[in-house]
Amino acid sequence: MQANRALSGEPVSTLILTIGVLATPAAWVLQICAGEALIARACFPHDVPLRVPLAPAVRWGVVGMSGLMLAIGMFGTWLAWRNWRRLTQARRSQTPETIDKKVEGEAFVARLGLMASVLFLFALVATDVATALVKACM
Repeated sequence: MQANRALSGEPVSTLILTIGVLATPAAWVLQICAGEALIARACFPHDVPLRVPLAPAVRWGVVGMSGLMLAIGMFGTWLAWRNWRRLTQARRSQTPETIDKKVEGEAFVARLGLMASVLFLFALVATDVATALVKACM
């Protein structure tokens, strides 16, 4: 079975598969949590709402962090797409006599990872648009 996997050109390791599945959702969660924490600390110190943030540079920090998370999300989506493409090709190159269940499972995980990455990439873009349109302290 291992010889068939090597011949099919399936070079996706478990670590790369995991990164492709988790990178974009993790980037979105980090963007939401860190962005909310930064804005909350700058706009609501001691539970008193302010009209202007204590640190005006916090907006640029949130914008920079959002850009970084978007880049990580785009990389994660690309990686998920690459994994899906390679594992689908490896799955299709199998014959009925040499079906490798591990390749089948990895192709399924890669497909789910691609769908989740596209969804969370859309969420990252939507959050970036909201960050650009809404004032920090309202």
